[in-house]
Amino acid sequence: MTYEHSITCGGHGGQHQCASDYPIRKADGKGDGPARKQASGIHCVDCGELPFTVAKTKASRCCPGHSKVSAAVRRYPMIIPDVSSVQCLAGYCVRYSYLLFLVFPVLLFLLWFVPHTLVKFSNRLEQKEYEQSRRPLRKTFLALRALSLLFLIIAVASPFKLTDKTVPGNPRLTILVDNSTSMKLFDQGTGQNLFAALENRVPVKIRTIATGEDSPLGTGILNNLEGGEHLLVVTDGNSHGGKLLGDVMLFASQINATISTLSLNPLHDDTGVTITGPPELIKDNEGTFTVTVRSVGKAQPYHVRVTIDGNDVAVDEGAQGSMSYTITRSFPEPRSHTITAELSSLDDYFPQNNVYYKSVKVVPRPSVLFVADNPSPLQQELQRLYLVDVMPYIPSSLDQYMAVVLDDIPASRALPSFEDLNEFIDDGNGLIVIGGPQAYESGGYKGTLLETLLPVKMGAGEESNKSGVNIVLVLDISAASAEEVPYEKAFALSILDSLNEKNSVGAVAFNSNAYQIEPILPLKQHKDQLRDKISKLSYDGQSYFNYGLRGAYDMLKDVGGGKNIIMLTDGYTTYRKLQEDTIEVSRNLNARGVTVYTVGVGDKRDDLFLDNVARVGGGIYFPADAENKLKVLFDEPDQDQQPEYYNSLVVLDSTHFITRGVDLRATIAGYNYVVPKPASSLLVTTNKNIPILVVWRFGLGRVITLATDDGSRWGGELLNRQNSALLTKTVNWAIGDLSRKQAFDVTLHDTSVGKPASADVVSSDMPQESGLQFAKLDTNFYSADYTPDKTGFFTLLGATAAANYPEEYAPLGMSGDFVSLVGATGGKAFAPEDTDGIIEFVKAHSKRLKIDSYDLRWPFLILALLVFLADIAYRKIRENREERR
Repeated sequence: MTYEHSITCGGHGGQHQCASDYPIRKADGKGDGPARKQASGIHCVDCGELPFTVAKTKASRCCPGHSKVSAAVRRYPMIIPDVSSVQCLAGYCVRYSYLLFLVFPVLLFLLWFVPHTLVKFSNRLEQKEYEQSRRPLRKTFLALRALSLLFLIIAVASPFKLTDKTVPGNPRLTILVDNSTSMKLFDQGTGQNLFAALENRVPVKIRTIATGEDSPLGTGILNNLEGGEHLLVVTDGNSHGGKLLGDVMLFASQINATISTLSLNPLHDDTGVTITGPPELIKDNEGTFTVTVRSVGKAQPYHVRVTIDGNDVAVDEGAQGSMSYTITRSFPEPRSHTITAELSSLDDYFPQNNVYYKSVKVVPRPSVLFVADNPSPLQQELQRLYLVDVMPYIPSSLDQYMAVVLDDIPASRALPSFEDLNEFIDDGNGLIVIGGPQAYESGGYKGTLLETLLPVKMGAGEESNKSGVNIVLVLDISAASAEEVPYEKAFALSILDSLNEKNSVGAVAFNSNAYQIEPILPLKQHKDQLRDKISKLSYDGQSYFNYGLRGAYDMLKDVGGGKNIIMLTDGYTTYRKLQEDTIEVSRNLNARGVTVYTVGVGDKRDDLFLDNVARVGGGIYFPADAENKLKVLFDEPDQDQQPEYYNSLVVLDSTHFITRGVDLRATIAGYNYVVPKPASSLLVTTNKNIPILVVWRFGLGRVITLATDDGSRWGGELLNRQNSALLTKTVNWAIGDLSRKQAFDVTLHDTSVGKPASADVVSSDMPQESGLQFAKLDTNFYSADYTPDKTGFFTLLGATAAANYPEEYAPLGMSGDFVSLVGATGGKAFAPEDTDGIIEFVKAHSKRLKIDSYDLRWPFLILALLVFLADIAYRKIRENREERR
């Protein structure tokens, strides 16, 4: 429904229909959208404020509720400050609510003033008799005068009542047609056929928003949006370029526009292939690549052939439908390598997407300094993968190294080189500090400059008390998460079982608002009630994650002790503004002492968004196995377990580069006592919540703490085949950009035909390449854009990159994400032949809600006057009676 009012503005003429969010247009439909500026020199007669003017038409509008604009006040505008403070209850409001507080001082004044008398008495006895005789009269006067002043104060506060009524609108529809190449899989006459079926039954117009290999659907929809209008988009929902669809849909819902679509079935069959994997690898390091085949329409048989540098690595001659293939390879030569995936022996609609190309840049092994007193298993493992210099001390020059490893080195030996290490890290390099009997708390790190570089401080992490902790579970019950709500409930109940009963736990559910399920109480007091209420939750509304976090904070803000939020959701939304708001709320909560953890649920979960919410909130994102990891954080060790259990390692944060995809199964025999600093990331702990692997970024560089040894005594299981990937990825993360210390290096980026990409070059001189214009972006760093015009591999400055088919050919078929977005605006997905349903929907949603306000000052003024007159009449009657006596 559209909230609107009509305003006639003098000085420019014309009547403007203005929706509540001010998408200003003239009544004849002309004019611009929400863009507006202030009209210079013209002011509203009623308030003196500058009216708005539409950017293109220069048509001004008045302030809400004011009737005209005059040029007579151009030179001397009258500016009246707005001192209103509107408060409402059940539809009744007061404009100047702060004036109601005058009731209390006025009553106090009356209580003091009314008992006083101005009559003088000859003695105390006479005064006492007089006051006793006047006491009933004074009580009556006090009540009447208090009522009179109360009504007067209410009238001055300007009470009014809001009423609304539904009025008929003007049902009309705009059909937006996507004629891009991907729509050739469907009946391309659907839009025109629908227009022909509707044009004699409802006002309708048709426009094209995309053609060829370009599908900027967001921009096309935005260009046709008007407040309160109805759009029906005939599209597959696959958008490339232009405005983000999520942002456009959010704006549509804000201006009360509805966007619907059609459920289309493909007329033609098609199968396409893509390759995903790392763009860069270190020589002799393994990389994992995934070949994905997606099929639209009827599943067809086909042959798959995957080659690396022209050699077959995977061949499947009996494939059918959607498939995926995983290939793991290492490359012995530091150069550009090529991977090709090709489909053949199939008859599909688009041959363009049957071949996919990918390049992999393999770089030489980087140089690493390993500082240790004795050879160790870790040193031998690193020498297999990197160029490792082993020294018992830190040399004066570290320029040739990309990472430094301090293996069980006491502070007394590292501090003389502190300035060199600090500068080394500031230049973008990495530092890894390995524990042992001479490191950390046993090596004199506490209170030294070396400790300032580390993501930890020295301390006994296992002595923390798990009681006195407050936790609020936040559950997403929106309609968009309907499929995931049962899983959320199961996760929540499992998390409840994993928490220590000494913890105080509450629960909040959210959709378009936040709702308290149970207040914060010791878990043992209301665990059954929590389980019962969570199990009975139903879903409805939209996902406003920021409301859920705010609702949890409202419960936590007045409690003492540790404050924690655990939010369970899929995090799925394409509204970038909502994501930004949620991340900002999480950051603010962390600044107020609250730690925010997120638990991802469902197949459509947005891992990146949920990870960002947790990181800025000082917590951790758990995409899986949350109950076991939260048990490590918030429960006390189970005393019935074997000693080895307490020293078994747990990946607490599986979303970090180091731990992603690592299946850690190791038990350590010893560790150093460290406590993570607030800005660090705790990746691995023991089951007893002893921090083992903690990282952070320090300046441009990266610093890693491993609070166990190099495998000589305590951490031997970290070096076996099952677990060694953790240490390898740790060193890779510390190294960072592999090309930053090379004298000459070229990095090309894979792209698609017609889409520009950059060629980044590290060189002491300006690079030269035909057809490219390089710009210097930094010292010895140059960049140029290139746009390939055909698919395949191409070479620039000795490096190879891939150009693939346009994005228009992948993905194909109806986008489920687009259908979800349509629902968020109040729209629906109709069958193409359901013209009656479309017309009924447009008519039902064309009604407008008109809001009026009724001034209630006069009734209160009349009441004040009547009470005042009653006061006078009562006094006169009393006086007349006393005179007769």
